[in-house]
Amino acid sequence: MNCPACGSSNLPGVDRCIECLSPLSKLDIPLPTIGLQKRLMEDTVAALNPRSAITVSPETSVQQSIQLLKDKGVGCVLIIEGDTLTGIFSERDVLYKLVGKKHLLHTIQTKKVMTPRPVTLNLDDSIRFALHQMSVGGFRHIPIVSPNQPLRIISARDVLGYVCQLTNTSTS
Repeated sequence: MNCPACGSSNLPGVDRCIECLSPLSKLDIPLPTIGLQKRLMEDTVAALNPRSAITVSPETSVQQSIQLLKDKGVGCVLIIEGDTLTGIFSERDVLYKLVGKKHLLHTIQTKKVMTPRPVTLNLDDSIRFALHQMSVGGFRHIPIVSPNQPLRIISARDVLGYVCQLTNTSTS
């Protein structure tokens, strides 16, 4: 990458020019061009039609939370204390924190095994940013928090469905 200020040749991905120390980080950001790439980079999380989140209190038993996962066919429930999102309890929490241990699930409160302080998004965040957060965080669900709106949730499956929908409409 050539520095626009001094013309010096730099390695791709460097933050500053090795000669004049001009910032180069903004030059390395991919720009959307057409089709799917453009839509993923510019469309917002609202385009995924986030569904209403299933919520429980921190004191809800793990057994009840797991039953909700099964009954509602969802991969996670959000933990709400008052009006505050305090955690997320997902299938992974069940697998990694409970399976193989001798627990009486009806005696354990969900707050003891939830993932605290989950990463959240807003409806106006880009799908690109949502995918980045999922990738970096290693999770499949992200709560959507918007003022004066009920809690919502998106999943990796929602993003894949959106991509498939875009792909099908562009080939028709």
